[in-house]
Amino acid sequence: MNRGKAISCLVIGMTLALLFSSSINAWAEPTNPVAKVETERTDGHYYTLVDEKKKPLDITARILSKGDEFISADNMRYQVTSIKGDYAYARVLGKEAEAKLAASPVNAFLMQLARRGNNSIGIYHTHSDESYVPSDGTESIYGNGGIFKVGNVFDQKLRKIGFTVDHSKRPHDPHDVNAYYRSRRTAVQMLQKKPLALFDVHRDAVPPEVYAANVKGRDITKVKFVVGRTNPRFQTNLEFAKQIKAAVDKTHPGVIQGILIAKSDFNQDLAAHSMLIEVGAHTNYREAAESGIALFAEALPKVLGVKPTTPVPGAPVNRGAWRSVFWGILLVVGAVFGYLYMNTGSLEGALDQIRKLFSRTTTMFKRREK
Repeated sequence: MNRGKAISCLVIGMTLALLFSSSINAWAEPTNPVAKVETERTDGHYYTLVDEKKKPLDITARILSKGDEFISADNMRYQVTSIKGDYAYARVLGKEAEAKLAASPVNAFLMQLARRGNNSIGIYHTHSDESYVPSDGTESIYGNGGIFKVGNVFDQKLRKIGFTVDHSKRPHDPHDVNAYYRSRRTAVQMLQKKPLALFDVHRDAVPPEVYAANVKGRDITKVKFVVGRTNPRFQTNLEFAKQIKAAVDKTHPGVIQGILIAKSDFNQDLAAHSMLIEVGAHTNYREAAESGIALFAEALPKVLGVKPTTPVPGAPVNRGAWRSVFWGILLVVGAVFGYLYMNTGSLEGALDQIRKLFSRTTTMFKRREK
């Protein structure tokens, strides 16, 4: 082989190698630019969101940006106007209208799927190391965090209600800027099964009182929705979050902590019914988070159009109705006793008639049993 041919072969070989290397890197590196953006603070600090009067509205370890928004538990909507140090300052935008299930295109689509017999829900965990210090002994367990146990309770509760569940326990560690890219592959695979909803279950990294609550005598952690505003499905993602909040507020008031609208994607561009939820913080007990997500699950049949196979707790029992029944029975008993008293002429005679009636009834039932 002459020198010219050797050089040509070398050039061709190097070109092919570069092309092959580029194709491998294109597959291995995130194609979604948002995936490379850090979504959480890594300095151990958190943001306190305050209004114009410096009243605390929310505390989050999610990275906040100007233009981000927060819908509080009482449906007041705020927008971040500036960030200084660990504080995010917000102005009030007004009262957010309560979501109407019947009027939503997203809900209509989900109802249609449910009518076709689809009642599946997908669960996965982008940050698979997340754990709860009081219960797990640490805030991070590589590839097998306490968050999986919270997901298990969510899974079991949904199955008990009547859903079928696809719960992925695939780890996406390390907990870095590319975690959402790695979990994106999981989400895409799960969406091929056309679930009614896809939940990415996380926990926050803030003081315990931010999420701690007591609902119906049970110590729980609240649940927060996180919606990414930098994707084309933002409005439908937000509407979905508002629908679930409205349903949970009716079923179990006090469970929803709020809705954070942040400058990121969170893979929610993949589906209108994709949602990220924060279930407590690393400072809360995992058992409280499990109780919180179980209450959260009970509101989903109404939103997703699935008829529950087990009764879901609803409104409190109407004690007034039971009281009316009690007094009605008491009046009947009083009338019967009064009639016997008048016919026998004495209290002892009335009681004797009641004893005889009771004895005859008992004898009759014994004969029927024989």
